[in-house]
Amino acid sequence: MILAVAVIVQVTSAVCAAAQTRKPVADSAPRIALVIGNARYAKLGTLANPVSDAQLMAERLRQTGFDVDLVADRDLKSLSQDVEEFAQKVKARGPSTVAVLYYAGHGVESDGVNYLVPINADIKRRADIVSQSLPVKRLADRLAASGNALNILIVDACRDNPFPPGVSGGATLGLVPMGAVFGVFIASATGSGKAAFDGEDGHSPYTKALADAITVPGERLEDVFKSVRRQVRLSTGEQQIPWESTSLELDFYFVPPPLPPSQAAQLLAAAKETGNVALYDLLIDRFPASPEANDARAAAAELRKGAAARAPAAASPASLVLDRARQTRTPEAYDLVAALFPDTPEADEARAAASRLREITVLDSAGPTYEGRELVQLIQEQLVRLDCFGGEQGGIFDAATIRGLRRASQLSDEHFLWYRPTMAALRALKKVDGKDGCAGRKTVAAPRCLRVNNEDFCQ
Repeated sequence: MILAVAVIVQVTSAVCAAAQTRKPVADSAPRIALVIGNARYAKLGTLANPVSDAQLMAERLRQTGFDVDLVADRDLKSLSQDVEEFAQKVKARGPSTVAVLYYAGHGVESDGVNYLVPINADIKRRADIVSQSLPVKRLADRLAASGNALNILIVDACRDNPFPPGVSGGATLGLVPMGAVFGVFIASATGSGKAAFDGEDGHSPYTKALADAITVPGERLEDVFKSVRRQVRLSTGEQQIPWESTSLELDFYFVPPPLPPSQAAQLLAAAKETGNVALYDLLIDRFPASPEANDARAAAAELRKGAAARAPAAASPASLVLDRARQTRTPEAYDLVAALFPDTPEADEARAAASRLREITVLDSAGPTYEGRELVQLIQEQLVRLDCFGGEQGGIFDAATIRGLRRASQLSDEHFLWYRPTMAALRALKKVDGKDGCAGRKTVAAPRCLRVNNEDFCQ
């Protein structure tokens, strides 16, 4: 027991120290982007989707607050000028600026160096690559020299092999993973020797997955690209696996996580759930100037008109808020009890419960993590153990797995996304006793449905 407590203290200290040293990029930081789509190559043929991919990325970046410059079909001179002007613009916007440079089109690796290929390139031999293409490292270095907080360089290139046989001796499709450039997050659609699929529905698999991922609230930059890698790997049958290189020290969110509910909002929710006028009165007394207090005054007056105002004498406000916290099972819900009723027995119980939940979170975060096919396989194993899944345990996050995970989500008090494979889902399923599995649960009479990937899933 002493050893377990010591481990918790050590892990908690490490997590707290990490939280103190790592800072998020401010939501108010300037955001600017340069988006490039190269498709109409003079000597290498025309690519189907880079321009539409660039348009999609420009649209999504604007949705997340970026000031976007969108250009298409750039020759070497224009491409170099675009990058230089963008770097100057980044520097002019100040050190807190977040910059994104996105490129879709042809790219190539030669002798361990990654290049972007402009539309006027006429590459007939290996030596032509150096003189007629733009090194990715040069872009990264130029952005790093701008002195801003964060740069994100995204390359969706290498869509097919347009080069003559004489070039292939020292040049390959795909971009080789690069060394870190301080202040720059570099992401590539595919690795060395692998083509990035151009896509058959107007967009490449990589850009399509990225456009969806950056609009998810509360996803850190690194987690966005982990999600993209998983989606691309699965959608291409593991023929295309993206990579990233980073030396960042800041956390960045394309869409920030939602703010936790205020104490007034939590108290209003408890009052509405219980229908107890005493909780409305408490809200009005503690937070009289809040918007929630206006709702509380109207609700309390309505309750006093009828029998609903006569609450049992034993149901004190502290016990009602504590009961809600027991159902919600979040540290914040227990914190509300301790904050509103600090010298009560309910507060003592709430502090202990909040501490236990935070210890569980710390220990969970310190354990091993999985992703991709391995994570899906582990989730499927748990679904089989709980009699919630009858499909193939092949590590593919298919419709049968989604249905099983949605059924299993009813077995746990912990909240997790059932339509995505996550470590939170795996940890929650491991805590469910096998005898409490899906086999013993009745089917819900009135199903609730959600559309995922153009398919309805109901429970």
